[in-house]
This record gives sequence, C-alpha cells and structure tokens, in this order.
Amino acid sequence: MPLSILAIMSVGLVVGAAIQCLAPLNFRPGIFFGVTVDPEFLRTEHARRILWRYRRPIIVMTVLCIAALWLVVPRLSGPAGPIAASALVFLGVGVAIVSMARATRHVRPFAKPLSPIRTVSVIPRKRTLPGGWLPFVGPMLMVGAAWLLLVMRRDSIPLEVYPGPLALLLWAFVSNAHFMSVAWLVTFRTRQINPSGAAAYEENTDTRFGYWLRLGFAYSLTFLLAGSALAVARITPAASPRFVVIWMASLPVSAMIVLAYVLKRRRLPLDTPGLAIGDNTPDACWKWGFIYHNPDDPALIVETRAGTFGCDLNFGNKWSWVVAAVILATPFVIRVLWF
Repeated sequence: MPLSILAIMSVGLVVGAAIQCLAPLNFRPGIFFGVTVDPEFLRTEHARRILWRYRRPIIVMTVLCIAALWLVVPRLSGPAGPIAASALVFLGVGVAIVSMARATRHVRPFAKPLSPIRTVSVIPRKRTLPGGWLPFVGPMLMVGAAWLLLVMRRDSIPLEVYPGPLALLLWAFVSNAHFMSVAWLVTFRTRQINPSGAAAYEENTDTRFGYWLRLGFAYSLTFLLAGSALAVARITPAASPRFVVIWMASLPVSAMIVLAYVLKRRRLPLDTPGLAIGDNTPDACWKWGFIYHNPDDPALIVETRAGTFGCDLNFGNKWSWVVAAVILATPFVIRVLWF
C-alpha cells in the first residue's frame, strides 16, 4: 500500500481513538456510561478509575493497530493488504464497544435509584423549527441547484465523465436526507425529559444546539460534494488547494466549538445544585449503555444516553426494525439501481 494511504489511516486511527476517549464528556448530565448516577459521582475516585479502565484498552489497541499498519500490512501482497488494514479499523471500533460495555457494568453498582413518581407537563409544548424552513431545506436546495446545472450542461459534458458528478450529488442527497430526518425527529418527536424550570430550559438549549450541529454537517458536506461534482463536470474551475485547506481547517474549528460547548454543559449540573438533565428511562433497558430496548415504551425514538444531542431507536418498538432495515439497505439499493 502507498505510504500516503498508511499515513492517512494512521491519522484516522488516532483521531478515532481521541473521539472515543473524549466521548464520555458528551454524556447527558446525570448519565455515566448509560447508567443514571448522582452528578457528584463524576468527581469521585471510582468514576475516574472507571473512566481510565474504559480509555486504556482503546489507547493500547490504537498503538498496536498503528504498529501493525506499518510493520505488517506493507509486507502483504494483493488484496490481503487492504483487507488487513480495514480489519484493523474494525478491530479498534470493536474494542471501544466492548470497553464501553464493561464500563457500563462497572458503573451499575453506583446507579442512582429512579423515583417511581414520574412528573410530566400537561401543558402542550409549541415546537417550532429553529430558524424556519429555509435553513432546514437549504442543503437540499444546494444539491438541486447543482443537479440543475448538470442537466443544463449535459450536452457539453463527456459521456464517460457524466456519471461521476451524479454519484457525488447522490451521495450528498442521501447524507442530507439522513442529517435532516434526524434533526427533524429530535426536534418534533422526542419527549420532554424535564417538564419545567431550569432543567427544561437547558434541555431545549441542547436540542437546538444539536439541531444546528446536524445542519452544519449537512451544509459542510454538501458544499464539498456539490463543489466537487461541478468541478469534475468542468462547470466550475477545478477546486484549488486553498479551497480544500479551508474546508479541512473548518473541521477542527467546528470540533473545538462543540468540545467547548460540551465541557460547559458538563460543568453545569455540578455548579448548579438540583439541576438534573438526565432522563427517566429504566437503566435495565439500555444494553451496553447505548442500545435501548423497552417493549413497554411506545416511543419509536428516545433521547440518547451516549451523547447530549442525539436520539436512539427503541428496538422494543417493531417499527424501529423497519427504520434500521431501510438505513442498512439504502447503500445496496443505490448500488443496484444506480450504478
């Protein structure tokens, strides 16, 4: 394999390990590895020990994978090299999943008992789309405009080149459909965890931030893919190195903004006594801390415990399996019908 590919994969492994190690910072306040705990527990020696036990296998496996990537993979010939390199990536992800499952098991003895009394607001919440519909449909409008330019210039584009830009726009369309559908579901179809007060305000703030975060991903990816599609079709000048550098520089800047927000939200329950922003779903229904299965809960989606801004399917609801099947089948359907 080329050294450039090995270098890129090594950077990817390091970045992936860093994201996995920092993931606990994004846990919903009052939740630690999928278990309901007292906010003060995060300051204890037990919590620090569990956190290190979670991070240690990830760090060790990342070092071993990078060593194998440089010492073993280059000695393999034919398809064995790419297969081995891909296996190392999946191995790193698998170790992170197993480590999170073990951490969840270690936290359970320190779980905070849930109150049998559930409080809900009887006043209907008026939910509106943050910023209105125009920013929401903006990524799709960008894809549509790029597709329209391709159709208008169809006669001037070589036949062998034309499928490439269409494939890039299709990628942008599918990605936007994912980000936009999740953003809409989180805004309109998740339950209010806290009925009123400061906790409800902070919960709504997290929901709005997560909404704009997903739209930001959609706009960024659309900008890159649509611009690349028009450049490949020679409708616009080829993307300059400056364009690529600016786009790549925006990623760490966005990551720093998200990290600063997460750290701020993480300190809030510790600095504000009585402010709980967890959820009231049973701990026993969360497998490994991030897979929700509760047949007694009619909800299709619930607030995620692995992060502050997301949502998870309730696999106790039969319709969740339909949604999961559609998501998994989409790449194969596109492959059969498009290419």
